[in-house]
Amino acid sequence: MSSRTNDTGSQASSQYDWAKNVPCRNILIHGFCKWENKGCSFSHDTGKTQPQSQPPPSQQASSTKSGPVSITAPAGETSASLAKSPSSSLPLSSGNSSTALGKKKFNFETPSFTPGSGGLTSPSSPNVNTITSKFAKMSPKLNNIPVFVPSSKTPNVSNSPTAKKVGFNPETAPVFTPSGLDAAPGAGIGAYSASPSMPAASLMPQPDVDDAYYSQKHMLFPPNYHLYAPAAPPHIQIKQYPNERLAEDLFIPNQLRETIQKKNEESLQVLPMSNLPDAIDVYHSLYPISQSFEEGSDRRSIIYKAVSNVDGKLYALRRIENVNIPNEKSLAPVNSWKDLGCANVVRLYEAFTTGAFGDLSLVMIYDYHPLSSTLMERHFYKMSDREFPELITEDLLWIYIVELTNAISMVHSKNLAVRTFDQSKIIITNKNRIRFSGCGIADILDFETNEDMESLQKADLRLFGSLILNLAKSTIFPQKIQNLSDLEIVNALGLSSGFKDALKWLLNEEGTIRDFQQIICDQTMKVVNGLQMSCDFMESVLGLEVENARLVRLMTKLDFVSDRPEFQLDHSWSETGERYPIKLFRDYVFHQVDEAGKPVLDLTHVISCLNKLDAGVEERLLLVNQEETSCIIISYKELKNCVEETFKFLRGR
Repeated sequence: MSSRTNDTGSQASSQYDWAKNVPCRNILIHGFCKWENKGCSFSHDTGKTQPQSQPPPSQQASSTKSGPVSITAPAGETSASLAKSPSSSLPLSSGNSSTALGKKKFNFETPSFTPGSGGLTSPSSPNVNTITSKFAKMSPKLNNIPVFVPSSKTPNVSNSPTAKKVGFNPETAPVFTPSGLDAAPGAGIGAYSASPSMPAASLMPQPDVDDAYYSQKHMLFPPNYHLYAPAAPPHIQIKQYPNERLAEDLFIPNQLRETIQKKNEESLQVLPMSNLPDAIDVYHSLYPISQSFEEGSDRRSIIYKAVSNVDGKLYALRRIENVNIPNEKSLAPVNSWKDLGCANVVRLYEAFTTGAFGDLSLVMIYDYHPLSSTLMERHFYKMSDREFPELITEDLLWIYIVELTNAISMVHSKNLAVRTFDQSKIIITNKNRIRFSGCGIADILDFETNEDMESLQKADLRLFGSLILNLAKSTIFPQKIQNLSDLEIVNALGLSSGFKDALKWLLNEEGTIRDFQQIICDQTMKVVNGLQMSCDFMESVLGLEVENARLVRLMTKLDFVSDRPEFQLDHSWSETGERYPIKLFRDYVFHQVDEAGKPVLDLTHVISCLNKLDAGVEERLLLVNQEETSCIIISYKELKNCVEETFKFLRGR
């Protein structure tokens, strides 16, 4: 029996032989181990080992001057094992303290942990293989585990002879570059890349800055368009009685409001880190919008948004590259286009040449219409994942025909010709509002040709018909119209006979634009009716905003006269003063609570009270202070007089 017990003990001792050199954590944490000599297999020699004598102060000073010594503890060893190392510079206690160390509950002389500096290890630091070999008996496969070596773009400075002298070098340090901001696709002009919210920024040349400090990738955060809760979908709206009103009935419709806010955002956008000129004549703050190529040439045309120093308004600058203007007479047609006022033609103001872009460019100044898109972009390009091309219907084609006919008629009446029917130079500014945006370009570029104006105006009708035909082709499959003439394609369209007859008339060039207006007079009346209804809608929305402006002015007056610190000791604002009802009314409107003490956020109540105060009605209301210790019965008319008198008092101070 005894022999069997001895065998078991020998097996247990041999099983835990690997722990003999591992310091016991109880001594490191508590200063003693209650399982010492009672079965604990870890080493308890930390407190019993006599520390080596410390060198004299002179030697310590000399060692300090020679350079810092890095103490790097290997994995698995603690600070207590460093205390036994002769290379440690941490002082230990004297000889008498070592015998009393085992009696203390806490060891205050345990050396603190000092991490290695910057990954620079001394030559005496143990290797990773020597550390793992200590625990190789635990698992025979431990030596086969691959060692993790972190990858780095910077060279390993620990192997260089000057590793101990180099701390942090900002020139060789890697630069943080956000990975979530990808460049916009299609940035093919120049090397400037932009965020998806700025697709036109790819028109910019490469900035002369270092990529390490100026990242080309940036992101714009658009404003929150839902400033208040939008209207519910029609299928879940609650039935509303004639005398009831919802919160959205008091404000501008959400869709119109978001459109206007997006236009404001587009108008205020700026482009950082650009190589564009600071100013072109009297225009500054250039921002690229779009680009195209002039018909019949390889000249690139780029449109910029700019601010005028003269009136502070926004204008569209169309720059045409590499244009040689022999004399100033070539710019004379601009004066004729300046006098043209048409709702379907973007107004041209002036034209001049400049070398600010590095070449001789022609710059033409037009009206700026934010958030506009070309015919090509609206109907044939997918602008984003959520914006698909708009389908072309016969009603939409009739609207385009009527509006462009109006533009051509106004241009021909001024003895001018449009000459530009490119889909990239016809823009859509609002819902079903189409405009020519490139008028006057051909007159300047082809000034010396001296073409007959009558032939140019007839060519306008033919180009107009080709434009409408190209738009109408999208309503049928392309396989059905292959190898067909224009008239055969018109007959193959699945549209009304009236539309086909009007399109054939344009393609045949049978008369003037006045004759074509008589053909489409019925459709013209329909478009005019739609425009009149749109005007009525805008006028009603404007009426709502007028009421909101009145309320804003009234709320501003209340904020001006309420809770002014200089009036805290004024007896007129006390509970017995004549201005005290203003404070109670503000609490009545904005600081109401329910029976449970929760705030009441009733927008209808606020607007109703402010409207009554602005009108000064005779209706009376009960005002109670927050402590519910006093109350006042007063009319809105008396409150209005009190607010006006107090505001006049402030203005007179």
